[in-house]
Amino acid sequence: DNLCFYQNPLKSLPDNLIIKGNLDISETRIRNLPDNLIVYGDLNLSGTEISILPDNLVVHGQLNASYTKIITLPEKLIIGGGLDLSFSYIQSLPDNLMIDGNLYLQNTYIVKLPENLTVAGDLDVSSTRITRLPERFSIKGSLNLGSCAINTLPANLHITGDLNVNSTHITKLPENLRVDGRLNLSYLKIRKLPKDIQVKDNLKLWYSEIKKLPNNLKVNGDLDLAETKIKKLPKNLKVKGCLILKSNKINKLLKNFKGTCSSLDLSNNKIKKIPENLKIKSNLYLNNCEIKKLPDNMRINGNLSLSEATIKKLPENLRVGGQLSVDYTLIKKLPKSLSVRGELDVWGTKIKKIPNHFNVVNGLNLTRTKVKKLPENFTQIKNLFMNVTKISHLPDTLYVQDCLELSYSRINKLPKNLQVGKKLLLNNTKIKKLPDNLKLEEGINLKKTQIRYLPENLELKWLSLDLKKIKNIAYRKNCTAKRKT
Repeated sequence: DNLCFYQNPLKSLPDNLIIKGNLDISETRIRNLPDNLIVYGDLNLSGTEISILPDNLVVHGQLNASYTKIITLPEKLIIGGGLDLSFSYIQSLPDNLMIDGNLYLQNTYIVKLPENLTVAGDLDVSSTRITRLPERFSIKGSLNLGSCAINTLPANLHITGDLNVNSTHITKLPENLRVDGRLNLSYLKIRKLPKDIQVKDNLKLWYSEIKKLPNNLKVNGDLDLAETKIKKLPKNLKVKGCLILKSNKINKLLKNFKGTCSSLDLSNNKIKKIPENLKIKSNLYLNNCEIKKLPDNMRINGNLSLSEATIKKLPENLRVGGQLSVDYTLIKKLPKSLSVRGELDVWGTKIKKIPNHFNVVNGLNLTRTKVKKLPENFTQIKNLFMNVTKISHLPDTLYVQDCLELSYSRINKLPKNLQVGKKLLLNNTKIKKLPDNLKLEEGINLKKTQIRYLPENLELKWLSLDLKKIKNIAYRKNCTAKRKT
């Protein structure tokens, strides 16, 4: 019932055509649609030379007319689903247009929206010349106004999805603005927010000219204040997600901060010390910071990321409930009492030893380190990455739940009782043999190894190898190097 003529040389369709499913004529040579065309599914005209739609066109599903030369729509056009006119020549819409789905108008010549426009889904008019929104229009999804010519928003605006007004001419937000999703105010000349603003998800203000926040501001998602001119945080600020403060005046901002946030991102700052008054419920990000020291007995319930920071030493009693990332730092030694419940990432550090008692059940990334051996009690782990390491031996009863990556390592032999749950990456090693009874949910990469025979009881979904190297595999006659066998 579906007809697809994508990139077909077809030039025309018969009149009175009825399609019970979908019709796809995208990127064909068709210039005109037949009269009385009825499509019970979706109609895709994208990338065609069509410039006019028939007055009696009926589409029960979605209509995709993106990248077409259509300038106007028929007044009585019937569409049962969404309408995509993005990157088309469209200049105007019917007065009482009703779209039972999403309406995409980005990068078009549209300058005005119908006063009674009704959209049951999302509306995207980004990168258009629209200067205002209709007073009576109805939208039940997200609204994207990014990079358009709009300079004001209607009073009492309520958006049930996300609202994006980044890079517009808006300098002031209306009172009683309600956004049930995310609000993006990036790159605006706006300097303050309404006292009664309500945002139920992320609030993004980076690179805006915002200078002050409402005293009792509550953000249910993330609050992004990166590269702003904010000099002071409200005492009662509450952020349920991540508070993102990428600013050169970070020390002054946090000095008297008594608010709460689930996570805190101070990445790319010149901060050298973490204020003692901070209360962080989940994650702390200090990537590429000039941090020299962390508080003694520091406890982070979520992830702690110190990637490329200048820190040289971790607190003896550091407790991390999630992932600890110290990749490409100057740290040379791990504390004996360090506790990490998530994955430990020491990629590119000068760390030479993992403490014997150290329990890293959820993952360990030793890529490009000087570690020479694994802890003695090391038998079970979720993920283990040992790319470009000096380790030459694996524990006899090692069980890796998800992924074991040994690429470019010095491992020459795999343990007989090795078990891997999902992926085993052995490429560019001198390994000669796979252990028996391997059962993987995904597959194995054997490229540039010395393995020439596969175990008869090997179970997996895919296998990446150098063609003709494995002797006990039957190859297709015209098999090419690009195929996975």
